[in-house]
Amino acid sequence: MRISAAIVSVIVLSLAWVPAAAAQSNQTGEPDILKRLELIEKGQAEVVRAELPTLMTNFQNHPGVLYLQGVLTTDGSEAVKIYQSIVDNFPKSEWADDAFFKLYQYYYSIGLYKTADQKLEQLKRDYPFSTYATDQKVAEESKATPPPEPPAKVSRPSKGGKSSIVFTVQAGTFSVLQNAEELKSRFERDGYASHIFTIVNNGKKFHKVWVGEFNKQEEARRFSTEIKKKYQLETIVVPR
Repeated sequence: MRISAAIVSVIVLSLAWVPAAAAQSNQTGEPDILKRLELIEKGQAEVVRAELPTLMTNFQNHPGVLYLQGVLTTDGSEAVKIYQSIVDNFPKSEWADDAFFKLYQYYYSIGLYKTADQKLEQLKRDYPFSTYATDQKVAEESKATPPPEPPAKVSRPSKGGKSSIVFTVQAGTFSVLQNAEELKSRFERDGYASHIFTIVNNGKKFHKVWVGEFNKQEEARRFSTEIKKKYQLETIVVPR
């Protein structure tokens, strides 16, 4: 018995077709947000941006997708509205503390330090176990390779000649260790002391790049502004 070409085509297409939502989700049926954040870190933001409309259709009001939308939004004033909506509407989501930290970064970046500090304090109060709140180190970068001789620290001595370093500038947070190591190496080539700390937040591993050490928060803020302009990075001041 002959089977027409049209019928064969229909069978082939039926076998090859995969629902868009399935292609965009992981084995649990949830959208793989972490994977897409890693793509953005690797400079493939446009790939993720192209997926975003379909993600927003297939996973309406999903806090992770909203967070992804905020990350891809170039207008800071619009992005902060998205992050605030996650905090307000999905306070128990795994992305709520991430969104809260983005709020802190935004207000800090536009010079509203008091508002930024208030957001950070609220983050610590509402999400006490978040690594953004505790900033607890769970591991340092691999010690298999001996660290190079550290360059001169960007710091200033306190009165009496004693050094009491309490602030540093966070220049990036990466889910891919290699990206963090590349930024650290870049700073060290320019003569800045830099460190990587790995933290775990809700089962997700992040690598923070810290640069400079300061006694006073105001000194760290000035240096943060300098680094932001020089390297085109979103920087924040954090306590050590």
